[in-house]
Amino acid sequence: MNKKIILALAPTGGWGKEYNNPLEPEEITKQVIACSEEGVSLIHLHARDNQGELTTDLSNFSKTIELITNECSVIIEASTGGLSNLTPQERALPLQNEKVELGSLNMGSLNFLDKVYINTLPDIQYWLQKMIKNNIKPSIEIFDTSNIIISNSLIYKGLIKPQYNFNFVFNYKWGMSFSLSLVEVLKSMLSKESIWGAVFGESRNFSSHLQACLQGATMVRVGFEDSRICNYKEAKSNPELVKEIRRELEILGFETATPKEARKLLGII
Repeated sequence: MNKKIILALAPTGGWGKEYNNPLEPEEITKQVIACSEEGVSLIHLHARDNQGELTTDLSNFSKTIELITNECSVIIEASTGGLSNLTPQERALPLQNEKVELGSLNMGSLNFLDKVYINTLPDIQYWLQKMIKNNIKPSIEIFDTSNIIISNSLIYKGLIKPQYNFNFVFNYKWGMSFSLSLVEVLKSMLSKESIWGAVFGESRNFSSHLQACLQGATMVRVGFEDSRICNYKEAKSNPELVKEIRRELEILGFETATPKEARKLLGII
């Protein structure tokens, strides 16, 4: 069991301005800095406008990254995903930022929140080539067991280099439901030199996060993008979520990885 846990934060929800959702670069940065002081070492960011919609305008995205990296050394992970009408080329635009070290690489299409989340194999290969060009390590996002088959085919072709960083995405509507038996199946399908983390949509508490850590997860993620509920109560900010999960992790004997330790665990240094 890995005692060092990478605590990741996805700070901004996709629903707009309600419920104290941080959208402005300064507000996102303020919360990220507070979360970094509580043990967060990895930040997952989308390019969003002032209304929270995914956009090709990278102004807010770039400014947010600049403000964050001026204040702390957290890892920046750029998203190529999210439900939108953006083209695959437009979805790759955040990978241009030179301070991005990780990029989310969604490994297949699925029914997602009553829409179809489209990630075709040609698109996946396109995003992967952009990551290779920009020296960005892929975070391999797994929504279904078939996604691991796709990722393993790309590993076999030499398009994804070790170490392989997988994220299992659970409990989003119509996606995989978390269970210990399913985790065992997913783990058994991974290539050698792989580590894995877990993301949970609409969580009401952190019990699944903790179970994932006990099963060997290297990373778990919290934040308003995934859920703003903290032990069945609505959190007013991301730091509230982070403080609570850190408290619960430490009760179980885990320690949150520093950014330097997280980079080593993820194979990006």
